[in-house]
Amino acid sequence: MTTWVGWFCFCVLGATAALHAYWALGGLWPAAAEPDLVKTVIGADHDRMPAAGLTLLVAFLIFTAGVFAFARGVLDWDSRLFLRIPLAGLAAIFLLRGTASYLPGPFARSVEPFATLNALYFSPLILLLGLGFAYLALAPRS
Repeated sequence: MTTWVGWFCFCVLGATAALHAYWALGGLWPAAAEPDLVKTVIGADHDRMPAAGLTLLVAFLIFTAGVFAFARGVLDWDSRLFLRIPLAGLAAIFLLRGTASYLPGPFARSVEPFATLNALYFSPLILLLGLGFAYLALAPRS
């Protein structure tokens, strides 16, 4: 089970990081124009995406989170300091982000179509990733 969870987290986050890198390089999918992309993937009513450097940094951080899952789940590395504690921190971040979407706050004021996509797809996937990270942080050594 640990291997499967590691692969799942790594693949989902790897694809998400690649998508962020694509956006940083000027890609517009799944929208036709930049203002529509902002409304779809950020949930803000702006005309421009964040700076390319910032978006690449986000892509790097997302990919790095996936590497932690890969190291623990697939490679079966086990270190409290270098894997389990970071995985527990990632679990907390993902679980908080996923839960925050269903509470009053910034996500409740998101514009469409992000608000609907977030409630139906983004947040449930983020919660699932949070549970995956928690499992990897707490799973016994195999």
